[in-house]
Amino acid sequence: MSADGKILFFTACDRPDGKGRCDIYFARKTLNSWSTPRNIGEPINTSAWETQPSFSADGKSLYFIRGVFDSNGKRQQDIYVSTLGDDGKFQQPTKLSNVINTDKSEESVFIHPDNRTLYFSSNGHIGMGGLDIYMSKKNDDGTWQTPVNLGYPINTSKDENSLMVSPDGMLGYFASDRVGGAGGLDMYEFPLPAAVKPLQLTYVKCNITDAETKLPLPARYEIVNAANGKIVKWANADKTDGSFLTPLSSGVNYSLNITHPGYLFYSDSFECAANANYEHPYILKVELQPLKTGASIVLKNVFFDTDKAELKTESHYELQKLITLLKENAALKIEVSGHTDNTGKKESNMALSQNRAKSVMDYLTQNGIDDARLTAKGYGDTTPCADNATDAGKALNRRTEIKIVK
Repeated sequence: MSADGKILFFTACDRPDGKGRCDIYFARKTLNSWSTPRNIGEPINTSAWETQPSFSADGKSLYFIRGVFDSNGKRQQDIYVSTLGDDGKFQQPTKLSNVINTDKSEESVFIHPDNRTLYFSSNGHIGMGGLDIYMSKKNDDGTWQTPVNLGYPINTSKDENSLMVSPDGMLGYFASDRVGGAGGLDMYEFPLPAAVKPLQLTYVKCNITDAETKLPLPARYEIVNAANGKIVKWANADKTDGSFLTPLSSGVNYSLNITHPGYLFYSDSFECAANANYEHPYILKVELQPLKTGASIVLKNVFFDTDKAELKTESHYELQKLITLLKENAALKIEVSGHTDNTGKKESNMALSQNRAKSVMDYLTQNGIDDARLTAKGYGDTTPCADNATDAGKALNRRTEIKIVK
């Protein structure tokens, strides 16, 4: 399943439209049912044996097993991965390195929603006999760490395979033909040892609508690593209800940007660097505002140091989105406004807010926007949007906004 539960990948064998003995198919969830399944086709499916798909939670990579028969009819199985290109099509699959694959059989691949922790079964690594379950983590450079055997009593001298791990990383579910079962492969569960747990997760779930009509919008969303400005995931929200759901891993702070032609964009930020808790997700209802006079938004990913007016580099990604909006809508004129909380002297707050608004305006003009289309104005603490009696309210009041003036 995809992370939002709207795409199902599965294996089917000996179908008339098959490329080989077993192929991978997919179906999409509709309002009340599922679409007619389709063969995923080349380059994933071949005359070989493709099976056991696992789709990454960022919506970019499909892991699967490919089995090739030798001259003696013996099937050699390895783990492959194919990534989606910018054209929305799966690219030529690549076999994972020999850190993961061996000259024997790897199967039951499962990429956890953290997109860094891979679980699989193998009889080619040092183990306890038969198929054992292993875990490997992906390094920042895309390479894989040496697999770790999950050990006894999870692995035995019999076959253990088909591991799946709950999104919160607490429980594992697998199959085994070990002694004591009902016969053949039986299902088991166990609490995951700390050494083989995935990264902690939370997630963002969002519904996007038109602010005036309340109708859903299939807007484009981007999840961005706030530290380096790299896009972690991008896609379009569901065209039927304007929704999306995507996991967020701990250890990274994220920015969110939502765009749709004819509308002001929306931005937000998620602090996951210190901790990410699956029980405390970010649930958003976003109403995009049509491009018309008076429409305004808060630039939630424009940052300054305390009592400073110089833009932090983390602000550039969002301001580039604003530049794109202005270039695509050449008639728009906007006011950039700065706002503070009520801490300190009013005169100082007014000056700081004016200087911050001017810093944003200067960045826009330096990147090709005519200053005749821009106005910078500081409001100090005169227009709070929240209660200054709390730290949370003060944080909301310290903001940069834009408003369409023409």
